[in-house]
Order: sequence, then C-alpha cells, then structure tokens
Amino acid sequence: MSSNRNTQPKVIYQLEADELERIITRAVTDAMERYTSITGIQAQAVNDNDLMTVDEVCNLLHVTPATLNNWHKLKYLSKLKVGRRVLFRRRDVEALAAHTEKTSLITKVQ
Repeated sequence: MSSNRNTQPKVIYQLEADELERIITRAVTDAMERYTSITGIQAQAVNDNDLMTVDEVCNLLHVTPATLNNWHKLKYLSKLKVGRRVLFRRRDVEALAAHTEKTSLITKVQ
C-alpha cells in the first residue's frame, strides 16, 4: 500500500470578513483578466436591473404573454432563457416601446 501523505504541515489562518472578501475579489479579478487576455473576449457585467421578467414587460407594454411570444417569433424582441425563466433586456423592451409608440402615433395621424 502506497501512502500519499502530504508532508507539509497544515496551517489555519484567521481572517476578518472584509479581508476574505478582498482576497476573493482579487482572485476573481485576476482570473477574469487572464481569461480576457487569453480569449480576447471582454466580460460584460449584467446587472439584474438590466433584465425584465415576462410580467414586468407585459405590465410596461400593456400586452399579454402570448403577444410577447409572438413578438419574439417575429424577431421584434429577443428573449433570454435562464433555466426555466424567460427574461428580456430592458434596453430592447424600451426600444420596442419607443418604436411602437412612434408607429401608433403615425397611424393615429393618418
């Protein structure tokens, strides 16, 4: 039987919470920088405020979920699937709302 014992002594460190947070943040930042330099892809931060649920979009645009689905099929609006959740980018929804508002104003004038 071969033994894979680590001959180095084990060391236990005590850290304050903010110090641990700094260490983790630094490690993640370094890893992202290495990833970016290797792949040439810039990481894009996604803020929860940048995404909207189906209910939020329906309430904002005064439409049904079926209408949102049709708009997605017609490529008026892109959706993101995260697990079972369907989300929309706020900027896409606002652009569609602005376009829809302009179109409805033109239709009303004619």
